[in-house]
This record gives sequence, structure tokens and C-alpha cells, in this order.
Amino acid sequence: MKKITYLLILFTVSFAFSQQQQYNLGFESGTPSGTLANWTTFENPSPSAEIITNPDPDGVNTSATTQVLKLIATQNSACYAGTINLHGTLGTWQLDAGVTSNLTLSMKVNKSIAGKVGIKFANATNGTVFEISDNQGLVTTLNEWVNLTWNISGFNAGDNVNIDQVVVFIDFTCGGANRTSDVQLLVDDITWGANKLTDPATCTDGVMNGSETGIDCGGNCAPCAGQEPLVAAPTPPARDAADVVSIYSGAYTNVTLDELPTIWSQLGNFSVMQIEGNDTWKITGCEFIGIVTNYTNGVNLTNMEKMHIDYWTPDTNPIGVKIVNTVDGGEAIAPLGTTVTGSWQSIEVDMSSFAALPNKTKITQLLIDPSAPSLLYIDNFYFYKVATASSESFTDSKVNMYPNPTNNIVNITSIENIDSVSVVNVLGQTVMNKLVNSKDFTLDISELNSGQYFLNLNSNGLKVVKKLIKN
Repeated sequence: MKKITYLLILFTVSFAFSQQQQYNLGFESGTPSGTLANWTTFENPSPSAEIITNPDPDGVNTSATTQVLKLIATQNSACYAGTINLHGTLGTWQLDAGVTSNLTLSMKVNKSIAGKVGIKFANATNGTVFEISDNQGLVTTLNEWVNLTWNISGFNAGDNVNIDQVVVFIDFTCGGANRTSDVQLLVDDITWGANKLTDPATCTDGVMNGSETGIDCGGNCAPCAGQEPLVAAPTPPARDAADVVSIYSGAYTNVTLDELPTIWSQLGNFSVMQIEGNDTWKITGCEFIGIVTNYTNGVNLTNMEKMHIDYWTPDTNPIGVKIVNTVDGGEAIAPLGTTVTGSWQSIEVDMSSFAALPNKTKITQLLIDPSAPSLLYIDNFYFYKVATASSESFTDSKVNMYPNPTNNIVNITSIENIDSVSVVNVLGQTVMNKLVNSKDFTLDISELNSGQYFLNLNSNGLKVVKKLIKN
């Protein structure tokens, strides 16, 4: 009896980190599955993904408060388009062929068109444990929650180790008829049993895993220094609506875009993320991103004098912006100058740089085009014309700056309200941006190196440049 007890203790200790667990991905706030950054979508054009409150409580999912994963694939998305969690974000597990609960997987779905939902497990080295896309996932009841169950007992034993990824194929049409429309899939309660090997990745485990872009930083963790912006892009000045054609900015009314990104864009992933509460485009592996305004009349940039774009990148590849008129024909590309890494760059391009396209009345496409794959953060992408100066225009004589030279602090006073200020070094690099919205303010330049700088003071679309010496 003592020997049996001892063996049971040894068995328990040996499998302390391999205990049977019932997994349920419910997408609730604060859980690994409910963290959108833990998921990515595939394939160009990548489906959209968001986690929302159940918009259609019915069928097998009647809760009006539960969170669900919403996926939308376009008609032209790949036949195998879907979503996958990032490595490590759900922990790791192993299936046990001797445990009944490990041999099936179930999922609640709500689908807008008839067709098959597919499922797949992959391990930490990208090995496929199983992939099922047959009629077990066929949905014929539309726009209502139903339950799907797959028999996963035929899993690949050789790859049944350190499983850490769940793949959902939204509308698996490979080998069958092409998709005839866009498709929406709502997902909830992905459930299976398995031996738990490790817990989900955290921001303190000393390993780059999950959604992290560095060791315990990036993704869901604190941003990695030098790899992603810690602050939002500068806020643009107020302008009359008639003076702006905004593609993307929270400061203005944006034009309606028919495609973002386009099916022919060459990039890794496109998403909208928040930085200090400000929506910002994040584009990974960007060779170029295409944007379509509309193919009927496009947007008219004839009267615009400047193009503005804010970018942040850790890469040094040169970046250009292309505008295209597919109605009348023609295109032109303008470079954004020497790429500066690790800080927001507010770029102003004179529209004369697009001289290769004289007819700018119907701009249907725009492209942001690095010379090599790059990680880009984009905000405040718009075209504008400079406001007509009044008799009380913003001029150098109406701005006072002191002391100059200075060691740390410079005081600025103005008759006109100043919207923002940027500090530029002699190499043309922007080393500081600050939103002001005041006539009087101070600027702390203590962290800048000694030397000569230029202060760009912006007021209602006008600019005054002051030279500043840092001791």
C-alpha cells in the first residue's frame, strides 16, 4: 500500500506541468483570447478582425453581453483566408489520444453565407497537428448562432508537441466554387480538452513570445524603445474644410475610401492601433500599400498646394508617395526625403513634386511606397492649400523667443495663437514635436545636443521659422 502511494506521488509530480485542462476561447476582455493583438489574419487581402459584444444574440449563443470575434473576408480573399493566434499567446498544450475530451473540438459560429468553416492546430515550430476543412464545418443556417463539432482524433502524432496555435478558416472554398460575396463570421467558445504544458506568454518571462516584438516588450506589453512610437503623432492645425482633402486624420473629415488596403497591396499586415488614444495605421512588411478613393471620379487635388504625412519607422528605407489618375491616365511619385528613424516625422511635400501628373482632378489611387519592406506607422495623411493670410498674418515680427542662446529652457511669446512647434537640426531632422495651442509657452531642450536648431512655429496653416542656439 505504501509502495502504491509512493508511485502515485511520483506520477503526480512528473505530470505537474502536463495536467488535463478544458480550453475555452471565449474572447472576453482581459483574457488571452480576448486580446485582439494576439490574433492576426491572412491572406491578401487580409480579412478584418475585431472583438465586439455579440451583435446577434440567438440560436446557441443568446447572451447579449458576451464578447465574440468578428471576422470579415472579402470576395477576393484567398480560399483559405482566416485568423491565427500568435505563438505562445495561449500557452502550449498536447493532445492525449486516450482522453475522450481531447478527440473533439467545438465552436459556436454565426455566418453570413453558406459554406465551410475550417479548423487547424499548429505547434511552436509551425508543424501541423491537424487541419480539417471538410463538411464537419459546413454552415447552412445563416445569420444565426450554431454549434460546430469536429472529430480531431486523426491528429498527426509526430507534431503533437508544444501546440500553441489555433487557426480558423473563415469560408474554406479551396477546390470548390469561388466565393461570390464578402463573408462575415462571428466566432465564440472554441472548446477542446488537452494536457496543458505551459501558461500563456507574459510580459515578464524574459522571452520574446506572443505578440511581443522584443523581449518582454512590444505587442501587448510596453512598447520597445526604438521599435514603435511611444507618443502619438503631432496634432495638425485647424483648417477650413474647403482647404483640406484628408485621406486619414482624426483632425479633419476624411474622404470615403473604397479600398484600404487594396487587394494588390504588398505587405505583411495592416491594422489600426491606438497610441495615446489616437488611431494610427500600422503596416508591417510594407513593400507598398495601395489605397483607392473611388474609381468613378476619384478626389480632386487640383487646388491643393501641399501634401502632409506623418510617419514613424525603425527602418531606413526611402519612402515615396504615389498618386494615380486611372480615369484620365497618369501617375506621379514624390519622395519624402531622407528617412529618419525612431521619431515622428511630419513631412510637407509641395504639389509641384507631382508635376509628372498634370491632371489631378480625379485621383483614384494613392500608394505609400518604401524602397524595401518596412514597418510603418502612418497618421495625418492629407492634402491642403495654405490659408489666405489676413492683414494680421502670422509673421516673424509677431513672435518673441528668449533667451537665445540658451542652455535648457526657451520662452516663446506670440501675438497669434501657436498650434504646434517642431525643432529641426542642421541636417533637416525633426528632433522634437510639441502640440502647443497657446500664445505663450516654454520649450525644454535640455536633452538636445549643443548646436544650432530651427524652430518651426505653426499657426492656422502659416509658419514662422526661428533660429535657436543650444549651448
